[in-house]
Amino acid sequence: MDTVTAVIMSGPAGPSALEQAVAAARRAAALDLHATLTRLPQVGRIIIAASTREREKLSALGIDSTDWDVDPPDEPFHFGRRLVDIIQRHRLNRVAYFGAGSAPLLTADQLEEAMAVVAASPDRVAVTNNVHSADWVVFSHADAVSSIAGWLERDNMLAWRLRESAGFSMNSLPASTGTRMDIDTPFDLQVLALHPRTPLHMRELLWEMADGLHLDPVRRAIRVLNTPGSRVTLIGRVSGAAWQKLESQSGLWTRVLSEERGMAANRRQATGQVFSLIADHIEHIGEAEFVAQLARTSDVVFFDTRVYLAHHQSWPSASERFASDLGQWQMIEDGRLRGLTEAIADAPIPIIAGGHNVVSGGLWALLEIV
Repeated sequence: MDTVTAVIMSGPAGPSALEQAVAAARRAAALDLHATLTRLPQVGRIIIAASTREREKLSALGIDSTDWDVDPPDEPFHFGRRLVDIIQRHRLNRVAYFGAGSAPLLTADQLEEAMAVVAASPDRVAVTNNVHSADWVVFSHADAVSSIAGWLERDNMLAWRLRESAGFSMNSLPASTGTRMDIDTPFDLQVLALHPRTPLHMRELLWEMADGLHLDPVRRAIRVLNTPGSRVTLIGRVSGAAWQKLESQSGLWTRVLSEERGMAANRRQATGQVFSLIADHIEHIGEAEFVAQLARTSDVVFFDTRVYLAHHQSWPSASERFASDLGQWQMIEDGRLRGLTEAIADAPIPIIAGGHNVVSGGLWALLEIV
């Protein structure tokens, strides 16, 4: 059995306080992931790819006994080209790629299951958490990535392209909180601050920043999910697994408005092809009336607003997107996002906004809390 080389990529943090908070949580998750990987027999070495500044911050947390691969300075980052460069220079064959915040609740058993499949197979095989939008991928025949690198502007395209364009047999681990939860937005920090399985030092970090995370709306959402007969609405890239998990909760009535799953992996977003019926509806009736309709038909709403933004081919800064997720409409310059965020903030029901995790891994985690 060949061993697998783990590659953890840790990207730079943006300048705003919310971006810094998300980055700090990702580093904490990377520390936990590194500790778990060192205990797995299938893992031969661990490479962390990061800028010089990120390396300093990760080292300060206590990550050691690892290989570092420092990002080239003053070179625009392209995920596919960066991954190919690491694979070729280190002569890697079997690789487990992880984003720094991609596995905050993934268990050692789940990791070992994925590693064992790839370590034992002579064929082009891969294991991922989600083929439509991967946060991590374990794969053999790493040299094959060079043939698809041009498509890989972002890491969540990797599993899809290995299967569709490089002939890999793709296996997805069963959907669960561990396999679907990652750290991408402030909502993910809110959930991890409240989840019972969050590792201790990450929990301590999140509670230090709790005042800035505005946990009350999420706590209200949890109370609704724990109330029989509650009406729950999901909007955005809703996975079938999350929908089924929600419906398995006794006494909840669900409304699901699912659209544009895989919009990043299949490049519809990059090519301006995203179309959202919800966004089109909002354009016709206005943000305030849309939220009023939600309040009349729902007791809690989970809203993946990134589909709404992609429909309008509008992508405000991470600082503005994160401010929107926390209802801080005063901090948003983009008029469309500001209007939607203000309407959500004024809603009489909890409307939890964010990215894909709001209707996927984060929702799984909330249901575990319930």
